[in-house]
Amino acid sequence: MTDRSDMTDWTAPNREALLRALLDSATELSSLHDVEAVLLSIVRRTRQLLRSDMAYISLNDHQEGITYIRQSDGVLTNAYRTIRMPIGTGILGLVASGEAAYQTTDYLRDESVTHIPKIDRTVAQEGVRTIMGVPLVMTGQVIGALMVAERSHRVFSPEEVETVDSLGKHAAVALDNAEKYAQALRDAEQLSVKNARSQQELLSVTEVAQFDEDLMQAILENPSPEGVLEVTAGRLGAAVTLLNERGEVIAATPGASSSVFNDQAVQQAMSAADDLGTPQPVELSRTQAGAVETGLLAPVRSGRSALGYLVVGGLAQVNGLPQVIPAQQTLLSRAAAHCALALLFLQADEDAQYRTQLDVLDELLSGEVVPRSRLDRRLRHWGMTSSDRAWVALIDHPAGHDRDVQRQFRSLPGTSLLAEVEGHLCVMFTEEAWIDQFQAMDSASAGVRAAFCGPMESITQLPGFHRRALTALSALRYSARTGLVDAASIGVVGTVVHLMADSDAAELTREIQPLLDYDAERGTSLTATALRYFDTDRRIDRTAEALFVHRNTVKQRLGSITRLLGEGWDCAPRALDVHLSLRAWGLSGDRL
Repeated sequence: MTDRSDMTDWTAPNREALLRALLDSATELSSLHDVEAVLLSIVRRTRQLLRSDMAYISLNDHQEGITYIRQSDGVLTNAYRTIRMPIGTGILGLVASGEAAYQTTDYLRDESVTHIPKIDRTVAQEGVRTIMGVPLVMTGQVIGALMVAERSHRVFSPEEVETVDSLGKHAAVALDNAEKYAQALRDAEQLSVKNARSQQELLSVTEVAQFDEDLMQAILENPSPEGVLEVTAGRLGAAVTLLNERGEVIAATPGASSSVFNDQAVQQAMSAADDLGTPQPVELSRTQAGAVETGLLAPVRSGRSALGYLVVGGLAQVNGLPQVIPAQQTLLSRAAAHCALALLFLQADEDAQYRTQLDVLDELLSGEVVPRSRLDRRLRHWGMTSSDRAWVALIDHPAGHDRDVQRQFRSLPGTSLLAEVEGHLCVMFTEEAWIDQFQAMDSASAGVRAAFCGPMESITQLPGFHRRALTALSALRYSARTGLVDAASIGVVGTVVHLMADSDAAELTREIQPLLDYDAERGTSLTATALRYFDTDRRIDRTAEALFVHRNTVKQRLGSITRLLGEGWDCAPRALDVHLSLRAWGLSGDRL
C-alpha cells in the first residue's frame, strides 16, 4: 500500500466541500429507518469522507462487556468483519469504552493499548496499520464506536477526527431513531390496536424523527442557527436562545432576552453540560418575590470544540425544583446537534467571505494597477463599484480579532470589506453613519484603538488613504489612548510619530526637554504655555485668553521659556522643530 498520510488536503477551501458532504450524509441518515441500512450508510459515508481503506461500526453489549463489529465497508477478511472485543482492550475496545477519540499509526507495535493475541493475528492478516475511531454516544450512554483504518501509515488530523466525530453524532441520532422506530413497529404489530401506550410510543418516535427532518430542512433552506432556533421554539413552545462559548447571546427567538439570565447560574449549567454532555436545568431569572424561571441548557459542540449553548425556558417546577422531561432533553439534544452543523456552515461561509475580501484588499494595497472592469466584477458581490465614495478604518483590537468581534463590526452600516491586514483589521465602509455607530458599540469597541480616513472618491485611492489611517493609528498608540480618531485631525506630527515608531520615542521631544524637566521639578506649565502660544499664531493676548491668565503672566512664562530653550526658539527655522516636539508631547498627554 502507498503511504497516504499527505493525500488529504484539509485546507480551508476544502472545508466547505467537506461540510456539504457532511450535511448530505446527515440528510441521508435522517431519512432512513431500517437499522442495517443506517449502519451501512454510516460506514460508507465515513469511508467516503475520509477516503480511507476501510470503515466499520461496532455496537456495545454491556451485559457481556464486549463490542462487536456490526457493519463494515472495505474489510477483506471475514475474521476482521466479525471481531468481538472486550470493552477497554485494543483500539476498538478503548474507543467503545467512551473515554475519547483515539488513533494509532502502527497498531501491532503500539504498547499503549491492551493487545489480545487472537485479535492481533486477525489485524495482521487484514494488513491494518493505522486505526482511528470515535465513540458513539446517545443521551449520555456509549452505544458503540465508529472506526476508520488504513493498510498504510497515516496520521489523521484534528479536523479529520472532528469530522468523524460530527458524523458519529448524527449517526448515533439516526441509529437511535431507526432502532426505536423498528422497535415501535414490532410492538405495534404484537399489541392490539386498543393498546394506547404502544401507540403513543410509536407516535413519539415518529414526532422525534419529524423534528429531525424539520431541523435538517431549515438548515438546507438557510444554513444558519436562526432557522434551527425557530423550529426548536415552535416544537417546544418556548423562546430559545443561542449563547457563544463565553455565555454571550448571539441569536434568539422572539420573546427571549439576554437580561433575564443569571450569569452565575448559567456558568454552572454550562460547566455541568460540558462535563456530562447532556442538557442541564438552569435558573434563568428570579423575581423580587422569589419566583424562579428555569429552563434547559444544552451544549453545542463539534468534536471536542465548544461552539456554544442552546437555552430554552419554561421548565416546570414541583416543590421548587425543576422537572426535566426526558422528551424535552431529547429534542433539545437533537436541536443542539443540528445547531452545531449550522454554525459550522456559517463559519465556512464567513471564512470564504473573509478570504475573498482579503484578496481584494491585498490587491488594492499592492499598488499595482487593477483594471476597473475586473475590480467592479469582484466588488459587485458586496454591492460596490470602484467609483463608490468610501472610507477606510484600521482597528487595533487588544483581545484579538475573533469571529464575534468581526461579526459586530460587519453589522455596522455600510461595512463592505473587512479583513486583517498587517496585524490590524482593515475595514472599508460606504456610509458616514458607520463612525457614529462604531463609537456607540460599547461591547465591541471597548479598549479599541482605531483610525479612519476619507472619504475617497474611488477605492483605487485606498493605498494613500490606508497610509494616512495607519499614521493616525500610530499616533494613537503613541498617545496610549483608546477610541476612534480621524486621520485628518492628526496632521504631519502623526507622520513623524509613525516614522519614529521603531525608534527612541524620546527623540520626538528632545527639542523641548529643558521645558519638560523644569515643569517636572517645579510643577509649572511652561510646556503647555509654549504649545498654546504656537497654536494661537504666537499672539500673547489669545494665549492668555486660552489659558485664562493675564497677559503679563504669559510674557513672564515666555521669558522663562526663552531662558531654557535659548533665543530664536519661536522663530524660523528652529520654530518648526520646537512646535513639532510640542505637538508630539501633546499627543502623549490628554490632548488628543
